[in-house]
Amino acid sequence: MKWCPNCQASHPTQSATCPRDGAFLLDVDPTKVEEALPEINTTVGNGYELVAGPIKGSKNAIYKARHKLFDRTVVLKILLPNLKTLADYVERFNFESKILSKITHKGVANIYDVGLLPGNSPFLVGEYCEGSSLDALLRRDEIETAEIISAIGQVCDALDAVHQADYVHLGLKPNHIMVNFPAKNEVEVKLIDFYEAERSGEHAQNTHDTPGLFRKCGFPSPELLQGKRVDARSDIYSLGCVLFKALTGHAPFSATDAKQLGLKHLEEKPKSLHQVTTQRDFPAVLNNCVMTALEKEPENRFQNVLEMKRELLMIAPSLL
Repeated sequence: MKWCPNCQASHPTQSATCPRDGAFLLDVDPTKVEEALPEINTTVGNGYELVAGPIKGSKNAIYKARHKLFDRTVVLKILLPNLKTLADYVERFNFESKILSKITHKGVANIYDVGLLPGNSPFLVGEYCEGSSLDALLRRDEIETAEIISAIGQVCDALDAVHQADYVHLGLKPNHIMVNFPAKNEVEVKLIDFYEAERSGEHAQNTHDTPGLFRKCGFPSPELLQGKRVDARSDIYSLGCVLFKALTGHAPFSATDAKQLGLKHLEEKPKSLHQVTTQRDFPAVLNNCVMTALEKEPENRFQNVLEMKRELLMIAPSLL
């Protein structure tokens, strides 16, 4: 029996890839996951009481927890127990913890602690982010254009801290951007989930798994899809895709399968914001900003995220 870490389906097959999504299959037993995950109201690690969850992804289970001594709400992320013996997954999980420990910025969710559960599954403890994901806000139509611009500007600041630490996020998508409204006309943003991050200038892992790239990274840049070295400009492309979707309600490209979608990101010029959403009036400078971020060649994009932020700041007054 083989198991797909992306769709979490079991397959009685000798094939190397999942028949559903093309991801590489693993020889693991998914039936052990449920019984191995800790239950709500139990205490793990250094006094963390699990109060809600788990929300299971393809690799992690996430709980809301409370540190008993400090009376602080936190997020506790556990590597799925059936992956704990697979060195690549453990190494990647620990790499995320290492990255977060090196970045100190108000726009990046903090890491507080790491440890091992009794069954040796690694876990990390991070900041609990108030608010909702950008994805949820867009689906509920609860964020205005000016607020989107403000939020993306703050993401630029957070990404600048990531890039200054010599890392690339590579997983920018609306559900990895937490947005909170602490008061009227105020927006606060937290960038989360660094599982796919890499050192700047390195080759990303498993770039030949195109369906997996879109599932994990959301909006992979052309150079990431081609298996080339990635740097800050790869995040700029992905952020341009996020901004495009936030403004129009649609991704820059769509297709019936991952291979076709990848070709569009590599070869097809995106439509303007006005062509996608004819009922809304976007300033021409905003469209130019998004199109610059979405250039196929990294040399033609903004060369750092602060250049993109400066463009957004000039646009913001016109949206009020």
